[in-house]
Amino acid sequence: MLDENSPLSLYYQVKSIIIDNIKNKVWTMNSKIPAERELCEMYKVSRITVRQALKELEDEGYLYRKQGKGTFVTGQKFVQRLSQFYSFSEEIAKMGAIPSTKTISFDISEADPLIAEKLQIGSNEMVFAIKRLRLADNEPFGIETSYVVYKYAMELKEEDVNQFGLYNALKLKCGVIPNEATETFEAVNVGSEDAKYLNVSKNAAALHLNRITSANGNKIEYCVSTIRGDKYKYTIQLGSTFLK
Repeated sequence: MLDENSPLSLYYQVKSIIIDNIKNKVWTMNSKIPAERELCEMYKVSRITVRQALKELEDEGYLYRKQGKGTFVTGQKFVQRLSQFYSFSEEIAKMGAIPSTKTISFDISEADPLIAEKLQIGSNEMVFAIKRLRLADNEPFGIETSYVVYKYAMELKEEDVNQFGLYNALKLKCGVIPNEATETFEAVNVGSEDAKYLNVSKNAAALHLNRITSANGNKIEYCVSTIRGDKYKYTIQLGSTFLK
């Protein structure tokens, strides 16, 4: 029940209860929550109070509306802090979800001019082209293609990547330890092919990532990823240097 003597406003108390219900899975992902009228009756508050709580929850990504159908719980959004080198699988696990990966293709081919330029190798040099679907709790959240310089990872096998993940496979099977990466990202709309893999509609909001990974000063991987905008977000940790 709400506490009218609390210093916290009634709308904020309603908002907190709804968040608790979502976190405790009383209302599960993509489920419809009670209508405004029902919430008013449940918490003995006005419709203005309920609407304010729902509006903030929608703005913060906890809820979404379907015209004429009601208000629904948004799926979990994973937050990646960009302060150090990271692995998708390890970060997803830290956030309490079960990571998994499905390999779509695993090929060896000559690097095209763009890939050769990114990896600073000759255009006739060979690379692994590894396309994978990334999932959290069995739900797709990203699709990525990694181009790995062949001469640094000749021992790499598809089964190794499936079992250990790419970076761990490079370390365990090839003695290559990725330790530095440069990543850029921008907002895009999902194309028709990626939409099928990601289980979203074409033109859905997404993040497009380009990453160049190095080991001991050598560029070893160029990775291109499309990440669902409703499932992932990035935060950047800044240092304490003062502006002058």
